[in-house]
Amino acid sequence: MPLSEFYRTLKVRSDDRYDKFAIEPTSSIRRIYEEAYLEKPTWLGGDEKFVCLFIDLDNSSVMSFKRYPKTMAQVYDYFTQNAVDIVTADPHAADYVDIKGDGLFGIYEGDKAVFKALAAALTFKTFFEKHVRGKFQTSSDAFSCKIAIDKDKVLVKKIGKRGDHNEVWAGRVVNNAAKLASLSREIQVLHGPPPNVGGLILLSDVVYNELTQKRDYAITSCGHDVSGNTAGKIPLWTQWDCANNDSINGDCAWYCSALWCDICGDRFMSEMLK
Repeated sequence: MPLSEFYRTLKVRSDDRYDKFAIEPTSSIRRIYEEAYLEKPTWLGGDEKFVCLFIDLDNSSVMSFKRYPKTMAQVYDYFTQNAVDIVTADPHAADYVDIKGDGLFGIYEGDKAVFKALAAALTFKTFFEKHVRGKFQTSSDAFSCKIAIDKDKVLVKKIGKRGDHNEVWAGRVVNNAAKLASLSREIQVLHGPPPNVGGLILLSDVVYNELTQKRDYAITSCGHDVSGNTAGKIPLWTQWDCANNDSINGDCAWYCSALWCDICGDRFMSEMLK
């Protein structure tokens, strides 16, 4: 087919999809697997809000220039597969998971969505600090991750060809979570990283406010220090001003460097997810 005819055909198809564009409300993210449209120009979305957990390897592009391809492949395999295994595990399994490069995002629905997302975030962060970071960190390169949780509307559709397609997310929640996660490095540069921490967990203000429903288990510490000694309960989250950051949805975010306590972690997770 001549290029001119090929371009005309593409334009006719594109204009037809554009004119017939529609959004179909959805109240369940689990519909995406079977019911997201491929050929029909209709996106699933609406006013329902869902929770997104975003996990990504920080500064991986810089690391890739300094390490051999085989080494980077081992890093990606170790980091991303563990992220998938944790975000898909009960009792904090996401309702939808998509792998993006060397990271992923998980979408949660339902009354416990923010608590399940936080439980998964803490589970991954704890595993990362105890078993991943030290395996790959070098004296010249810090090894860290970016984690964030947001809640917002979604827009999703399958794009591609029958038998070869992907879900594409145009709604705000995934992008918002990714932008929140990017604050981790900025906060640590300005304030210095907490001791022995490879990244922070970020929350949007709307997620933080929902977590206050279970303040004793999601907002404050259990009272043990890293050695298991009683240290007294303290607030886990610190507010970060985002009013002048146009890329962040909302005037503030919240961050922490917390991990599951070796003594209280199982109980705290159980209480959060009740």
